[in-house]
Amino acid sequence: MAEIEVVQPPTHTAEVLDALRTAAAELGVEAYLVGGFVRDRLLGRGTSKDIDALVVGEGAVELLAHIARRFGWSRPQRFERFGTVQVRGDGFVVEAVRARRERYNPDSRKPDVEPGTLEEDIWRRDFTVNALAQDFEGRILDLTGRGVDDLYAGVLRTPLDPADTFDEDPLRMFRGARFVAQLGFRLAPGTVEAMREQAHLARPPKISVERIHDELVRLLTSQHPRAGVDVLHEGGLLTEVLPELEAMRGVEQSGYHCYDVYDHTLHALDHTPSADLVTRLAVLLHDVGKPPTHAVAEDGRHTFHDHPQVGAEMAEEILTRLRFSGDEIRDVATLIRLHLRPIQYQHDTHGDAAVRRLIRAAGKLRARMLDVARADTLASSYPGTHEIDELAERMERLDRGGGISRPKAPLDGDTIMRIAGRGPGRWVGRVQDALVEAMLDGEFPPGDAGAAEAWLRAHPELLEGP
Repeated sequence: MAEIEVVQPPTHTAEVLDALRTAAAELGVEAYLVGGFVRDRLLGRGTSKDIDALVVGEGAVELLAHIARRFGWSRPQRFERFGTVQVRGDGFVVEAVRARRERYNPDSRKPDVEPGTLEEDIWRRDFTVNALAQDFEGRILDLTGRGVDDLYAGVLRTPLDPADTFDEDPLRMFRGARFVAQLGFRLAPGTVEAMREQAHLARPPKISVERIHDELVRLLTSQHPRAGVDVLHEGGLLTEVLPELEAMRGVEQSGYHCYDVYDHTLHALDHTPSADLVTRLAVLLHDVGKPPTHAVAEDGRHTFHDHPQVGAEMAEEILTRLRFSGDEIRDVATLIRLHLRPIQYQHDTHGDAAVRRLIRAAGKLRARMLDVARADTLASSYPGTHEIDELAERMERLDRGGGISRPKAPLDGDTIMRIAGRGPGRWVGRVQDALVEAMLDGEFPPGDAGAAEAWLRAHPELLEGP
């Protein structure tokens, strides 16, 4: 009987790197670690489970097939056009790419790719800090001569002239903004100017909307989102992909506001307490409805009538255009519609019924709604968020057990139809909604079906209509 080999999953990145080193030596494959994996290790940003390898010549498939067998992972997935191979397992993503040179056709978003040398591959990369390579003995190869210095100086510099680098692949401009947001780096002199010159390329067919979407998501969920959005503005990219944000610039505000709408939005983004995408999107777009609703009253105050509703509708259009999911679009629009309500809360004037209605309106988005309100407040001169914090505690107290945020209609459909003497229809759901609202307003106790029926019989107009 054949002996069964027991496959042990890797417990540390070092085991995967050692397996790559051994496999490359056994197969005679020239391979290096490259990209963000090398950059982040040198920066001390932790050890990633996303490992990028560069293979010169043939052997990428065989190299990763060896790794897959070694750890019992799925077979390598090949992407022929780009010369890449990928394996996944135990939380690791290992990708090998063949050294290449590429050129983008002016009329296409897909590059023409040919095999290349190590030097050709390194020089065609986006920024010098991402062009560092490392052999499996730990030696760093800085073929551009500037990568290590730029890394420790916190500078994003293109290996070649930035105009040529961005012309080859305009997505690199968005990547530059994203790395500013992720790493806290600054752009090298001349980079923003090159972005402005090439910003017109930041649209299909040169770049797909999906690729732009992915970079925006990474930017917004980074540590310094405001800095990244500023790069998009300074480089002319915001006008191309989010002109609605660009329209906020110079729109003045009154009251506790100390910035125009654009600067207020970016300061609010900095105050967002988590890297949750939906919350960050809601903060980014919470005042997008202000420019089209802006008016100046007779007393000089700046007004924005119904801007939460207008902004929610605009956000739905923007996020649909940028290929966000239906759930993300719905949740962001809801948060924008509700973003002023926690800010307008006052303990003395808001009774329990009003708080219950807000609990129900927010539903599962309650914590995010409060985070958006706090960020909005902290980006103004208003003295603190104590009212919002008190509201959060009151909501928690009133909704222990989730009976308000997930309310159940006190009467079922059969009972409602019996009371009305009518058959089924959409009207039943409308009546149930009215019953829930009345219950939350304190018209009758939760769970008291008899009191709910008495209240409904006292409001026969609810039983009429379609």
